[in-house]
Amino acid sequence: MLLRFIAENILSFKDAVEFNTFPSSRSHSHDWHKVQCDYVTALRMTAIYGANGAGKSNLLKCIALLRKMVASEKIGDLSIRDDLYFKLDTGGKDSPSELAIEFFANGYVFYYHLAFQNLRIQDEELYLSGKKSDTIIFSRKGEALEIRPEFIEAAGNVNFFAGFTETAKRMIRPDMLAISFFGNYYPNEIPLVREAFNWFRNMQVVVPSMSTGLLPHTLDVDKEFASLVNQILPELKTGITKLDVKREILSEDDIKGDSQWIKAAAFLKNNPGTIRTLRSDNGDVSNLVLENGDFILKKMQPIHTDSNGKEVELDFIEESDGTRRIIEYMPLLYSVLKHDKVFVVDEIERSIHPIMIKNIISKISASLEAKGQLIFTTHESCLLDQTIFRPDEIWFAQKDVCQSTRLYPLSDYNIHKTANIENGYLNGRYGGIPFLSNLADLKW
Repeated sequence: MLLRFIAENILSFKDAVEFNTFPSSRSHSHDWHKVQCDYVTALRMTAIYGANGAGKSNLLKCIALLRKMVASEKIGDLSIRDDLYFKLDTGGKDSPSELAIEFFANGYVFYYHLAFQNLRIQDEELYLSGKKSDTIIFSRKGEALEIRPEFIEAAGNVNFFAGFTETAKRMIRPDMLAISFFGNYYPNEIPLVREAFNWFRNMQVVVPSMSTGLLPHTLDVDKEFASLVNQILPELKTGITKLDVKREILSEDDIKGDSQWIKAAAFLKNNPGTIRTLRSDNGDVSNLVLENGDFILKKMQPIHTDSNGKEVELDFIEESDGTRRIIEYMPLLYSVLKHDKVFVVDEIERSIHPIMIKNIISKISASLEAKGQLIFTTHESCLLDQTIFRPDEIWFAQKDVCQSTRLYPLSDYNIHKTANIENGYLNGRYGGIPFLSNLADLKW
């Protein structure tokens, strides 16, 4: 569970700005949304609103950036800019960008802080958070590295501890994260770092341009997932009565002449048990797998029903953008309900009708068995509904006079449990909406 996240001097964040998922003492509804994380409590849903350019997507970009940096062996390999600092302040260029996150993983509460400048790490530290005090696991400032011996396996051997520490100091370069180095190369030597490292890798970040490439294969092999999809899709009135998977056995002759398929087939032969995603020129997605010596091509097959009650097969590409987007969200919906992971989604309503996205989010909100945490940005005001969210699960992003993003929850306001928060938001009561000039004054 993500507990809180802090960004400073990066993108549209000038001073340190905190986002958190802690419940407010003012909010008392939806108790099943609260999750006990050792000594703290967190909420498993958050919707973030804000005008275009207010910085709500920048919050998710920072979370995604930190995940990407931790998951990489060295940040120099990543396609990220070295000028991410807040540019609307003269001191931004000469100061490091800082990211910090507190999270709950496998029974532990961790706090991780990172300061970097020009793609070089300046400070890095990982703490084990406690109710009364925090305990440092490792700390790095420039070239200095401190590792607490009690967290290292076999640290009782003085020679091992000294040698391990010196090796780490020598091998961790300025463009490498210590958490990544230990997580990748010494996961058994520092188990707590391994837990924190794996939490970052398991976090799922979804941006509007992403699509679910393994969906055909997942539908084919996961019957529980397929059952959920075919229960929900008809309820959403997309016209699809069933989503099947068409399986086609391909021979070597079928693959000849297509370079994409030839490369995919060669990869599957050399990497048994893997899956290759193929994309056609029109954007259609299929999966190629090697099963029992045969190449199997799997494609999603939407089924509609005509006026005579007869089933009609359509190609997936023939469905509308919104329908395809809904189908691509099905793994997310399933995972939030079934898996204890963090899911961060930008513009969750993209290309989806308001009623449909409200239906999907309502299902997640109402579930008493949901295990995952869902954090997303949106412009869709119909989700501002107290039957779906608690006031402390709704956040707003807004620029201040310095054009720096600030974040605040709806629970900062005195909200009655019967209040229509959608109308209040659209009327500007809570901020987070565009401020436009009078169009009459502009001669419109």
